[in-house]
Amino acid sequence: MSYVLQGGLVVTFNKDNKPVAFKADVLVDGNTIVKVAEDIQATAGIKVIDCKDKWITPGMVDTHRHVWMTVLGGSHGDMLLSEYAVKNSWHVQAHMTAAEIKISQLAGCLEALHKGVTTVLDHFHAAYSPEMADVALDVTIKSGARVIFCPSRASAPSKILPDFEWGREPDMAKWQWQKLKEWAARDGGKLSKDGRVTLGLGYDLVAPWNIPESQEALKEARSWPAAIITAHVCQGPQIKTWKDAGILGPDVVFSHCNVLSHRTAPDDELWAALKEHNCGIASTPLDELGCAIGNPVALDAVSRGVKAGLGADTTSFNSGDLFVQMKMMLQWQRGTEFDKVLTGGLQEPSHNKWRAADAFRLATLGGAEALNMSHLIGTVEEGKRADLLIFDTGSPNLAACADPFLGFVFHASEADIEIVMVDGEIMKEGKNFTRFEWASIAKELKEAAAGIQKKWPKEKLEEIWVEYYAKKGPPHF
Repeated sequence: MSYVLQGGLVVTFNKDNKPVAFKADVLVDGNTIVKVAEDIQATAGIKVIDCKDKWITPGMVDTHRHVWMTVLGGSHGDMLLSEYAVKNSWHVQAHMTAAEIKISQLAGCLEALHKGVTTVLDHFHAAYSPEMADVALDVTIKSGARVIFCPSRASAPSKILPDFEWGREPDMAKWQWQKLKEWAARDGGKLSKDGRVTLGLGYDLVAPWNIPESQEALKEARSWPAAIITAHVCQGPQIKTWKDAGILGPDVVFSHCNVLSHRTAPDDELWAALKEHNCGIASTPLDELGCAIGNPVALDAVSRGVKAGLGADTTSFNSGDLFVQMKMMLQWQRGTEFDKVLTGGLQEPSHNKWRAADAFRLATLGGAEALNMSHLIGTVEEGKRADLLIFDTGSPNLAACADPFLGFVFHASEADIEIVMVDGEIMKEGKNFTRFEWASIAKELKEAAAGIQKKWPKEKLEEIWVEYYAKKGPPHF
């Protein structure tokens, strides 16, 4: 369909990379924003959406999320990363069924849309059978979200005590790589006909002892081409390993990168390598701070000219929205820098260095840049895809907010979003999804969650963790 979003306040960035808010109409034809101007007249066949007293913003871009983990929501918020790895990654996750993955992946995509996230880099690390992989991709396409689907080339351990064993790895490696090749053959990795879902690769396997194998694997993935290659980095040496192996590139997105918060030298080699190779960083401040893997570095990256965006990571730890990630990142950075003023006896500055618009950018245009998609999404701009949000500024949250950037970052929530549009299609209007009836999905999701909790009660998982910790100590990441 075609739409005119009429009479709203467009909140975006201009071609000079400055935050701007201005009254305008937005004409959407098919999947594209074709005009942003005042007084656009709707001709026959164009639907008018009244946006008076509304904000029209870009859809948010999540650069690191494990979408399938929605079924485990509320399970991990008090855990350290090491505890989570033993209890979830090496036990619960390793025994999930295809049916559980299917409903959880669909619900996770819809949750993202519900919260105004229109694009997701999905690091899908639960492809433990061909059926699990296929159902996850199928419902991702059906959800209507824009997703870079990055299946992880990895397996779960078959045993963790007294020592790790990876008995399933040879079979996993064979069929997973074959599945990736099969998907890559779909129109060069365009996994959905409308192009919303594209193929990437999750690859956490690079280590000093397997460099030739990793070099060959990533060379092949780039030939498909994989849209993005993503990997976790917490406090480990992965960035240097990738650098020394010569496999960094503009298609690489490292999630977290908390190890960089300790590296403050202006010419630090790892920061310099990320900038030189135009790599991206996906920062997830809420769970990074909460599960003690280190301090978030998104705004440090911005100050160094390194591409950076935000992510929710997993809704088993925290809410799946980016509103809270924006607030957490901005206020943590402000607090940390001001602490240096206080403890260093320096003069207090006249203004905050980092502004709400900087956080807004991380969640929109910055994320698009990190995913190499800023030519398509991230701003309300003629020629870009119509991934848009319409906010009700008469809501209890926003009625008094004169500055839309302050309002978006500090006051708004998903409750204020009236319309979520992806590729010119309205995916959610008011409280209702347009492709799905949420009540039936919620019922199935609850049943799946209850089944998992029955199979893996907290007491059983705690016993496993206590035994592991007593014999091995915490895993290191």
